[in-house]
Amino acid sequence: MQGNTEVIDALNGGLTIELTAINQYFVQSKMCQNWGFARLGAKHFEESIGEMKHAEML
Repeated sequence: MQGNTEVIDALNGGLTIELTAINQYFVQSKMCQNWGFARLGAKHFEESIGEMKHAEML
């Protein structure tokens, strides 16, 4: 089955953004926890989970 290349490119672009956001929030979470900001780290971790759900939808 062949898909529309414009649609596939758009979806790949969206997925790239979501995966980048997951990585960024996760790294920030670990950095905050390492610096002793547990609550802030937990919030960043929650955000990374939210981004994972967005990526799953794509």
